[in-house]
Amino acid sequence: MTITRSDPEPPGDFPVGGSGSRTATQQIAQFGHPVTRMLLASDGFTQPRLEAILGTDLQIRVLRQDELAAEQLPPAVAEALRLAGPDRVIVRRSCLINADMVTASVNYVVAVSGPAAAAGADDVHVPIGRGLISRGVSQRRHVLRAGVTRWPDGRLCAAKAYVIMLGDQRPLCYIREVFNPSVVPPEHAPISDEELSWADEPEYPRSRATEPSTARPSGCDTESPHTGGQCSRALPELIHPRECDSLTADLAAAARGRAFAVHLGARAQAALDITALPARRALAISAAAVLNHGLDLPIVTIGQLRYDSETCRIPADFDTVAADRKYRRAAAQLEYWRLANPPIALCAQLLRGAADRYPPSVVRDLLVEVASMLPIAASAPSGSRELYSSIAPLHISRTIRSCEADATRPQQPRQEWDRSTQLLWIGDRSHEFTSQHLSFAAQVRNPLAVTLAPTATPDDVEFLCRYLNPTRRPGRLTLIPALSGTRTAAALPALFEAATRCATPVGWMCDPMHADDPAAAIHAYVNACRTTGTAPAGLHVDTEPRSHLDTGLDTGRALNCVITTLSAMWAS
Repeated sequence: MTITRSDPEPPGDFPVGGSGSRTATQQIAQFGHPVTRMLLASDGFTQPRLEAILGTDLQIRVLRQDELAAEQLPPAVAEALRLAGPDRVIVRRSCLINADMVTASVNYVVAVSGPAAAAGADDVHVPIGRGLISRGVSQRRHVLRAGVTRWPDGRLCAAKAYVIMLGDQRPLCYIREVFNPSVVPPEHAPISDEELSWADEPEYPRSRATEPSTARPSGCDTESPHTGGQCSRALPELIHPRECDSLTADLAAAARGRAFAVHLGARAQAALDITALPARRALAISAAAVLNHGLDLPIVTIGQLRYDSETCRIPADFDTVAADRKYRRAAAQLEYWRLANPPIALCAQLLRGAADRYPPSVVRDLLVEVASMLPIAASAPSGSRELYSSIAPLHISRTIRSCEADATRPQQPRQEWDRSTQLLWIGDRSHEFTSQHLSFAAQVRNPLAVTLAPTATPDDVEFLCRYLNPTRRPGRLTLIPALSGTRTAAALPALFEAATRCATPVGWMCDPMHADDPAAAIHAYVNACRTTGTAPAGLHVDTEPRSHLDTGLDTGRALNCVITTLSAMWAS
C-alpha cells in the first residue's frame, strides 16, 4: 500500500536557505490568500491540487536533467539527503504545464541516484509523486520551508521545499516547487531580501571556449573533393570517440521516435566567422528548447561547421608554426560551438521576437513560455555537452585517426574515427557525394548523415544502407531527403520501404528549405512518416541569409520551420 503523509514532528525544523527563524507552519501563515496557504500546507501530492485550481490536467516538461557529485551541492541540501562525498545525485529542472502551455509550477529536484533509479524517480516523463504511487512505494513528505521567491520573469511568487522519505526512512529527493503567481496568489507579509534567497542550487563553474594555443596538426593527408588539390586536414583532434558513440545512441533514439534531432545548416560564407557563432548557438538552443517543450522528447542538437579553403589548404613545405596558425581558427570555431556559455539573453530575444509575429495562440504562448524558462534550462554542470557538430563539406582523409583507447584491447578490431567532428555529413544540393566520400565514410565509426537529392531512387537508398551500415548499427546512418515539391514528398514512402527491405535502421530527417512551400513539405514529410509507421527523426534547417546583401542569420524562417514541425506532429 502506498502511504503519503508528512512528518509527525512540526515541519520546518531544518530550513534550507534564507532565514531559519520561523517554522514552515509560521511561514505559510504569512501568505494572505487561503488557496496559497492550502497548497503550501498540503502534505500530499501538489499536482492534483494545481489541476483543481486550473480546472485542467497538467503534464510534466523536464527542462533538463543532469547527474553530478554530491559534493557540488550546497551543504544544507546534502545534509537533508544524508549524502556523502562519493554519492551521485540527479538534478532535474522541470515544470508542469497545461494544454494551453500555461506553466503552473517550476520544480527543482535533487534525487539520490541509486534510490531514484530503483524507485523510477529518474523517469523524465512521469512526475515523481505519480511514479511512486504506480510502483506502490511507501513514502512520506517532510516540509523544510515555505516562502517567497522569484518567478522566472522576476515577479514574486510562492514556493515550498520538502524532502520525500521512503518507507525505510531513507531520503529519496529534495524538491523545491515554485508556483506561477498568475495561478497561485503570492500576496505575503513584508519580507527581506535574505528571505528571497533559497541557496539550494549548486554553483556551476562557467565554462569558456578553450583557446587552442597548444593544438597541433594531426598530419593527416586529405584531398578536397571540390578542388581536387592536395591539402592537409591537420585539424586538432578535438573530438573523442565517446562523443561520437553518444551521438550515435541519440540518433538511434530519434530513429525509434524516442528523441528528435534538429540540424542547423551553414552554407553561407558568414558561417565561417567565429563572431557569427553566438547567433547560431542562440538559434540552436532556442529551436531545441521549443521542440523539447512542445514534443516532450529529448532533442539532439547538431550544428554544421564549415572550414574555408584557406584553413584546409597548406603548402607542401609548411612549417609547424605556420600550420598551427592556419588551424587555430578552425579549432577555435569548433571549441566555441561546443563549450562557450549559452547566450541566454539572445535566445530569449529571438523567441520573443518570433512570438510577436504570431497572433494570440498556443504557439505564441509556447514561445513566450520557453523564453522565460531558458535561464532555468541553461544551468548545467561543468563540461556538459549541449551541442554536437557536423562538418561540411566533407574532406577526404587518406589516413584515418585511430582511437588510442583501442590499443589497450588488442583482442578488439581496430576502430577508426574522424576526429574533427562527431557527425560526418555527406553531400548537399550543390555537390553530389562521390565514391571518395562513400569510401572514406564507410571506414570510420562516426555516425553518418547523407543528403538525398530529389532524384534519389529506392535503389540508391538500399545501396547506401548496405554499403555504409553493413552491420546494421542503430544510429549509424541518417538520411535526409531534400524536399522540393509534391513529387519528392510522394516518393518518400518508397524510400522508407527500401531501407526496411534491407533491415537497416535509418533515421529519416526532413529538409524542407528549398521546397516551394516549406510548410507544406514539412506536413507531407510527417504525414508520410505516420502513414508508413516511420518515426520522424529530425529537421534540417538552413540559417544562411536570404541574399548575399544580408549579413545576419535568417532566424525567423528557421524558427517558423520549427513551429510548423510542431504543428504537424501535434496534428498527427
